[in-house]
Amino acid sequence: MNDKSSRPALADNNAIISEYDTILLGFPIWWYTAPRIINSFLENYDFDGKNIVLFATSGGSGLGNIAKELALSSPGANIQNGKMLNRRSSFDDIKKIVETL
Repeated sequence: MNDKSSRPALADNNAIISEYDTILLGFPIWWYTAPRIINSFLENYDFDGKNIVLFATSGGSGLGNIAKELALSSPGANIQNGKMLNRRSSFDDIKKIVETL
């Protein structure tokens, strides 16, 4: 996590991004940032004009500046913070979040 230029390889490069206008992108927060594989994902696909809504899990930290940081990996996308999920998040909580998009 110390090397901000690190980009782990993706095991699969076959996501059909072109069929979607809004993409929900979830990940665990690691030391106040997204795992570097999320940067790899954003840099390997064309997200121009797409809306990307972030959601994350964490034991204590929030989303903070993650949307701004990830925007550097996909400058043509509209990346916005969504919600933090934790062990107290129920299925109904998550369903309500998705319904508001």
